[in-house]
Amino acid sequence: MRSDHTIPVYNYSKIFSVIIDKDYWRNKDPEVPKDALIWFNDGSRTDLGTGSDIYGLKPNKSYSFSLGKFATVFQTEIYAVLLCAYENIRRAYKNKRILIFSDSQAALKALIGLKVISRLVEECQEGLSALATLNEVTLVCVPGHHGILGNEMADRLAKQASAMPLLGPEPALGIHKCLVREAIKS
Repeated sequence: MRSDHTIPVYNYSKIFSVIIDKDYWRNKDPEVPKDALIWFNDGSRTDLGTGSDIYGLKPNKSYSFSLGKFATVFQTEIYAVLLCAYENIRRAYKNKRILIFSDSQAALKALIGLKVISRLVEECQEGLSALATLNEVTLVCVPGHHGILGNEMADRLAKQASAMPLLGPEPALGIHKCLVREAIKS
């Protein structure tokens, strides 16, 4: 992964959509198209480390990733969406409806933002756009910790991933300046 950059990039054309609407979840299980592929993802930061997870209700698959000790919660959330996009690209889906659920409003708002100052967000936008060239891709904000099965499972698996050792050198993602300041203070 590339580290964050300070020169903004502007992305005016997005071919994926994002729904951030509390009314969408008024009924605990909103109606989704029967033919849709449904993915939930989450990121986690604990005392043991950081991790991300993507959990597919349809297809029935789950992937968890340790991100070491230095990623922020925001980075773990964006990374989960990016990995979900990559997994769907790897599966070579065409003409599918793909719903990606995330409980991170900050991540979803960053992905629909015009001004991007994070290379990880830029890479995620590119991955989602590549997936959306052949599919209908919609990201949906899901309320966290409200008993929604897919989100609860993704949350649990992301926490487990944060306790797994990172295979490879650290940092797995760019170190954010807030973590540097935190380390200097302590």
